[in-house]
Amino acid sequence: MGDAEQKDLHGTKITKQLLKSQSGEFDLESIRILKLQNCDIDNLGCISECIGLERLDLSENDISLLQALTSLKQLCFLNLSANRITNIDPLRELESLQTLNVAGNLIGSFSNLQCLKELDSLETIRLRDTTENLSNPVCNSLTYRETMREMFPHLKTLDGERISGKGSELFDMFRELDTEIEKGSKPNHALSQSTGPWMSTDFWDRKRSDEEVDLQQAETNFNEILQECRKLNAVATHSLASGPKT
Repeated sequence: MGDAEQKDLHGTKITKQLLKSQSGEFDLESIRILKLQNCDIDNLGCISECIGLERLDLSENDISLLQALTSLKQLCFLNLSANRITNIDPLRELESLQTLNVAGNLIGSFSNLQCLKELDSLETIRLRDTTENLSNPVCNSLTYRETMREMFPHLKTLDGERISGKGSELFDMFRELDTEIEKGSKPNHALSQSTGPWMSTDFWDRKRSDEEVDLQQAETNFNEILQECRKLNAVATHSLASGPKT
């Protein structure tokens, strides 16, 4: 059996040949982006030699141990969704990490996430993904969202939803409106025409394009939208408080 397909009884081990064939790079230190999604990997092998890695996708595998990742000091994006991970403590060494996806694993408590507080660059965490039906036991906590906000005050995006920075105030307003509408047994006609969410959960996720955005104009547009939504919120609150007409 060749090195590129080195397997044991459980799955696949990452080898130098596998890394070279997947990346097209001969020198492991030159690899910047690596996608090893759904490769039956259960052993990270020699991935620690890819010290230049910036983006790594290891989703949909059988990984449980992460110690081999500690040398990846330049890693900015890491996708470990749909694996068998319970302990993410080794990730505390990834000093450049900005985005982490560990949805669909076995992380059981907030204490298991304490190690991430040491990562000053971390802005985005995903522990659950409703579109893919992925979660973690810790997400079942009734105070999940509030506790995550307290633990990571500098976090910008949680589970695909903007929780700080521009857009977060507007997103929270729509969330509150959805909640109030769901509570009303007979919302009036003005509010009953739309029963779905005001926007998709990834509406405020940052979108990148090749063209530069006019930030000043974008901020002006945002403020105008926010002002209109505040008016809408006041109207909706008044309508809900008044109750259905008889």
